[in-house]
Amino acid sequence: MLILSEADTRRCFPVSAAIAASRKALACIRKDEDGGAIVPTRIGLPYHAPNDNGGGSCTIASAPSSSSSPADWSLFKPAAYYPPAAQQADDEILMGVKLISLRANNAVKFNKPIAPATTMLINAETGEVSAIVAATYLTAARTAAGSALATELALSNHNKTTDRLTLVVFGAGLQAELHIRSIRHVAKISKLVIVNRSLERAEKLKETLLNEQHNQDPKTQTPITDISTTLLSNSEGVRDAVESADIIATTTNTCTPLFRGEWLKPGCHINGIGSYTPLMQEVDEASVKRCEVLIDTKEALDVGDLSCLKGKGDAIPSNFIGLIGDALVGNIEFGRRRNDASNNTDCTFYKSVGTAIQDLVSAHIA
Repeated sequence: MLILSEADTRRCFPVSAAIAASRKALACIRKDEDGGAIVPTRIGLPYHAPNDNGGGSCTIASAPSSSSSPADWSLFKPAAYYPPAAQQADDEILMGVKLISLRANNAVKFNKPIAPATTMLINAETGEVSAIVAATYLTAARTAAGSALATELALSNHNKTTDRLTLVVFGAGLQAELHIRSIRHVAKISKLVIVNRSLERAEKLKETLLNEQHNQDPKTQTPITDISTTLLSNSEGVRDAVESADIIATTTNTCTPLFRGEWLKPGCHINGIGSYTPLMQEVDEASVKRCEVLIDTKEALDVGDLSCLKGKGDAIPSNFIGLIGDALVGNIEFGRRRNDASNNTDCTFYKSVGTAIQDLVSAHIA
């Protein structure tokens, strides 16, 4: 049985591999369900610290979803990939389970990641465990890769140059770092603004990126010539950053929108990845209503950011485009309507909550 540590995974799973894995995985999830992915409902075990109101007791639930939910969960996420008939000759059946836990106090109390994860791969023929892959880094890498693919789709269907773009990232943790690396893989970023609650952490990420650039070959990746940081509490600085942004990535756990929709300039693309419950919201209603909206899975429609898309009855708002899987295989187009001056949709928004099929394919490739 193969066992990969976090250090092993970092070595084995560069940005290019993460993007390739997510391209295959997300393309499996389509409206007509013919992409080969099977992703059962995840199982959640809530955790209450002994001094919480929960008294340390646990009950089984499908997922964290409401105001009564505890802050901490352990989630079990199974998935399988069955190659479509046209691909069976050069593809294989994949099975596995991801375990990811959310522990809000880990960073402060234990100096550990707040979302530790492990993926277990199963030999489909024998049913035996074939690999155990440390997946904390893998989770962040595959999430950022999905955002990079959505960014690539948005830029390819937009009538503007893809040179000298400005990227604004909210957050300064691992997700923020990998979003910067992954988006740079598909777009030429010349200016970067890191917005964070802690300026110290933002400056640390800035220093890491600047040090890396000194060792990079400018022929293989365009250097970012302007990197700056600003506090989330500096409303004027945040507004200036958003107004200049060609691409925005939100990687926080906030329940309050990070910026105002009227600040967006026409053509801006947003990747929202931090929220995952109805009470969490990084992007406000005004922003969503200006955007063509693409999602990774139908579960993304349940988060706070997209609550405004749920109107009366079964009516689907015209700015909701569909699943990124359908966009990747050419079933739908993402970003075309921004070029039409006759409508009010002048930006794009990709909302992801993650899917176990990404974890499965990523662990297999790693």
